[in-house]
Amino acid sequence: MKPTDDLKEEHNAVKLMLNIMDGICIDIESGKEVKQDHLKDIVEFLKVFVDKCHHTKEEEYFFPAMKKENIPGLQDVIDSLMEEHEHGRRNVRKINKAISGNMNSDDLSTIVNNSRDYVELMTHHINKEENMLFPIADEHLVQRDQDNMLKLFEFVEIEKVGEGKHEEFHKFLHSLKDLYVRS
Repeated sequence: MKPTDDLKEEHNAVKLMLNIMDGICIDIESGKEVKQDHLKDIVEFLKVFVDKCHHTKEEEYFFPAMKKENIPGLQDVIDSLMEEHEHGRRNVRKINKAISGNMNSDDLSTIVNNSRDYVELMTHHINKEENMLFPIADEHLVQRDQDNMLKLFEFVEIEKVGEGKHEEFHKFLHSLKDLYVRS
């Protein structure tokens, strides 16, 4: 397994969450009630799985390794990816604040608007990483560096996120899939 394979597997989980979030937006817009606990758990997934785990792997290990390759134009791509991480964090903070409110129409509107923005942002972001950055990494990072990075990725999952937390998030995703994902 390569670091990019690990990141792509996590992207698959994120893409499923994006589909769940889209379904929740549709439900909210059509007047269906969405459980506040589901929304809180989604925010936890975004904060822990996406940001604390996935983005930490990229920001602390993957992006710096790619910068060392000194590939023309790559710094600009990485800078834009980092800004997209920050943009996503802002969306999640706004969603979290709205969920913590009394779920009135303004709160629901904030949840929908920021969720839709997050879905669009992360869809573009994942596409950029998988189609631009990951092929370059697979071509340029030597095996020793890739092996070391995978060990660091495992450290993030166990020590920073918590042993078994990754698996819990995958179960959570699949529990919401049937409720919110439209074919």
